[in-house]
Amino acid sequence: MKFNPYNRQLLMLSAVETYYAVIGMQPDESRKAEQVRARNAIGVALLQWADNQEQVANILKRDRSTIAHMMINHDSNMQYWKGYSDLYEKAKLIVDNRLSASSKADKLADITNKIFLLEQEAALLRNELNTITQ
Repeated sequence: MKFNPYNRQLLMLSAVETYYAVIGMQPDESRKAEQVRARNAIGVALLQWADNQEQVANILKRDRSTIAHMMINHDSNMQYWKGYSDLYEKAKLIVDNRLSASSKADKLADITNKIFLLEQEAALLRNELNTITQ
């Protein structure tokens, strides 16, 4: 189930802001290892909820190919890049908590709309059946 892209973008931006506050780091554009490690961790966590890599690239102000590179190297980073797995677990927890609540609310709204439409269709079918049997 897809939900409002604008809301998702706001929630993703909020998750990124919360993540950096939790890890006690001010994000910057540098290529310092601690910045790259933190950026990769949140980038991969965001990918689980994004429609595509471009969406995450826009949020992190990076090129789409950089996001692809993050994903390709994720398993290796989890094993061999000191501190990455802890950062990723924090990022995933924050992103999942932030986005799952919205996803559930949107899913509930979608199901409620479907029920309403099905009830209308059932009423029409009952009317048709009543006119046939009379």
